[in-house]
Amino acid sequence: MKLSRLVPVLFCLAACSDSTQQGDQLKNMPASEVALIKRVNIADSAEVVNDNPIKKGEALKYHKAAILKFVQDTLQGNVKQWLAVIETIKTRTLINDDYDINVRLLIPRNNYLDEKVPEFGTIIFDAQVDSEGSVKNALKEMKDGDRVIVSGTFGRDFVKNIDFDSYIGPREGFSSPAFIFNIQSITKRP
Repeated sequence: MKLSRLVPVLFCLAACSDSTQQGDQLKNMPASEVALIKRVNIADSAEVVNDNPIKKGEALKYHKAAILKFVQDTLQGNVKQWLAVIETIKTRTLINDDYDINVRLLIPRNNYLDEKVPEFGTIIFDAQVDSEGSVKNALKEMKDGDRVIVSGTFGRDFVKNIDFDSYIGPREGFSSPAFIFNIQSITKRP
């Protein structure tokens, strides 16, 4: 067999085995996490399919309401043992020598994170962590890029609605919807 014919076969085998390992991440997610990912994927594809700006706007409004209803009614605003990746952990000093801890978690909607733009094609959880407590202590042992298991609640706005921070607009669709999130527990995955 010629080497030129063997190279594509080897490349294909390597790609298949790599995507299988990465695909296991989606397979191991809790059903509720996969259900939210599916809803976001449907919303994102509905925005792409519609080429009329009025239809896009209507689809955006409909799917945003449907996702919020799912988070509120089905998930009851809770996340239990979801798989995520830490994008960033940042601290900011406050006046009283205390500090804020901000964590951005990414939930991949596909089998992988894009290294150049990791937040693209993900669901984003933006969390502010109390400077005292078990979550802060757990975060001391973690760094950007760590794969984690997280539990917590979706943040709410001043009228008690789920706080759906919107990178969602007629131009962006649902490529990276962001939620304000309250971390109750976080552990590093093996």
